[in-house]
Amino acid sequence: MAILYRTHCRDRQLIQSHFYPFSHPDKIKGMIIGNDLDSLLSASLLKKLFDWDVVAIYDYRSLWYDADCSFKENLLSGNYVAVDLDIYHSNIPSLGHHVLEISTDDSLEKHRLSLNPNFIRGISCQNFRKKYPLGTIHFLLWLFEVPLTHDGEYLCWLADSSFINGQSHRFKSNVKEWVCDYFQYEPFIETLTMIDMREFEKQLTGRIIIPLRELGLESRSGQVRSRFNSICGFQYQWSDPEQESKIIQRLAKFIQKVTGWKNPRFPSSYGIRKGIRKTYPVQRIKDQYKNMDHFLVENAVFSYALPYRDRINFTSFGKQ
Repeated sequence: MAILYRTHCRDRQLIQSHFYPFSHPDKIKGMIIGNDLDSLLSASLLKKLFDWDVVAIYDYRSLWYDADCSFKENLLSGNYVAVDLDIYHSNIPSLGHHVLEISTDDSLEKHRLSLNPNFIRGISCQNFRKKYPLGTIHFLLWLFEVPLTHDGEYLCWLADSSFINGQSHRFKSNVKEWVCDYFQYEPFIETLTMIDMREFEKQLTGRIIIPLRELGLESRSGQVRSRFNSICGFQYQWSDPEQESKIIQRLAKFIQKVTGWKNPRFPSSYGIRKGIRKTYPVQRIKDQYKNMDHFLVENAVFSYALPYRDRINFTSFGKQ
């Protein structure tokens, strides 16, 4: 079962001690990260805390890995940590925040090294509207009590459209519950009182979005928009880390400038393994496979997420 599963634990030291990349950081040889702002923010903070570098980037379709290292051997030996990702493998520790359970009948044995706030608080399809509404970076900021500059706060609340979730009538109460009742973290509580104000969006635009735009990091269309200035939820994603390495480096340097954290090193050349990504209705899993565990094994699922209570997205690289 996942780390501190359904314990509702909010003891920072206990959480760190149960996740071995945090309790034994010297055993970790690198990070696998996602392909967006939240992932890069999280990687930059972990570089500052533990001096880890990036060995692979995973976009839930393809795994781009360092061509100059024994990637597969290290991956299956538990020497890499997946950051801002939910990996379904017994030997790969991962830190993510997607909903991963259909019901409590799911044993999900290969998540034994997964640290996920939804697992800790027992959030599944059955109470989906209570799912974690912020970024991985917020979980890390709270877990390690990392202070931020004002500009750093703006940047982090842009990650995963977290400030837009805090404005939304649909998600506002859930964001407040996580911030005020679970985290009980004063820096988050202070910011939460400001994000639903026009001045917050003005400062976010002037201090973060315009400078990013001047670096060539245009915030294009996104799925959600802010209340006052229609700031989109675009997350500065990239699709090919080799071809877009300059974009990634510009974003990493901006993060360093704003936060004072460190830039992780990235591979100089990449190998690529392409997976097969599919979407199933949850009801199909219940009807055809009876339970989530059977479904995950039969489809050799490497990673998955439940973006909605009735839908699952998953990726397979085939049976090993």
